Amino acid sequence: MSVKIAAPARAKWDIENKGPKMKKCRPLTLWTAVLTVIFLLGTASLQAMPMKFLFFFPGGQGSQEVAQPLLDTFAASLKKASGGKFEANIAYISDKNSGIRYIQTQRPAAGILSWDLFDQYAKTWGAEVLAKTLQLPSGDGSDQFFLIAPKGTVLPNSGKITILSQRPFEAAFVAAKLFPEAKGVEFEIQSTRNPVGELRSIGSGSKSAFVLLDSYEWHNISRLKAAWVAGLGVAAQSAKVPSAPVVTFPGPLSPEERGILAQALAKMGQDSEVQETLRELRLKGFKPASSLL
Repeated sequence: MSVKIAAPARAKWDIENKGPKMKKCRPLTLWTAVLTVIFLLGTASLQAMPMKFLFFFPGGQGSQEVAQPLLDTFAASLKKASGGKFEANIAYISDKNSGIRYIQTQRPAAGILSWDLFDQYAKTWGAEVLAKTLQLPSGDGSDQFFLIAPKGTVLPNSGKITILSQRPFEAAFVAAKLFPEAKGVEFEIQSTRNPVGELRSIGSGSKSAFVLLDSYEWHNISRLKAAWVAGLGVAAQSAKVPSAPVVTFPGPLSPEERGILAQALAKMGQDSEVQETLRELRLKGFKPASSLL
């Protein structure tokens, strides 16, 4: 945003014959005007700085470099939808520790956080919900998680269960938020960088394990034509949970700017030219919201 200072009408500064009072006050008034212009220009410059916007999904695929063209397209769409009011530098971070450091040191204005991150850190960061993401495939502002195992397997009522997950979920989060009905089960989360390879081994019968997938991932895996997919089954599924929220962080945005940003995001979802970009981000669009529920 910028501020244009209109050229003042010709000032009638008479320093020769207006008396002592005018001689003393006018230089002060002139300097006051100059300093005011400098202040306003400085403020305009600060307001014109790009907004820092963060996509933070621990365990997500890809990197900033690979995602950059898509992020640039998203930023251009956001600028268009906001009527040019928002320019954004967008970061994508899939490493949990790196993302936490980024929030602490770079002070982004807004971002999209995975739901587990929001659940765990929102109060610490002072993050407030601005909008819901309408994640695919549901597109209704919700998500769901599935424990995939050899076909016919069911989640036991007790004992220790090891879950393979690309996301660095906390075991307590999985137990309390995803599968609270499994009260006698002790969950252990084991990281995997190749969930598709694990699923192939399970489906072909060479391995028995549980793999945690979200609805988008299971939707795509279950529709593959590979023979090993027939050997997979859903051992347990969570109730519907909130999709990843769009949040704002303390400081950079005024209440008015928060409203403009929420409206711009909603407008993006209604723009047919933006749909391909949103699909690449696993989104249908956005819906303004004051809470996740």
